[in-house]
Amino acid sequence: MTTTEFIGAAHAQCTALGMPAYEPILVQHPIQPKTKDDVRALADQVLDQIVGKLLKQKVQQAA
Repeated sequence: MTTTEFIGAAHAQCTALGMPAYEPILVQHPIQPKTKDDVRALADQVLDQIVGKLLKQKVQQAA
């Protein structure tokens, strides 16, 4: 997961880790000035995506 500002760096890291097709989950940039409640709201917005990626990986590992 990363902010929209760092998508290029996230893709480079995925490639370096041998996962060039992996698509990171994005939230709006910046996070630093946000309150705890704002960050929780961002997390709530992408929670289904996070769970979906975790479950997909778990299924792939089991196969």
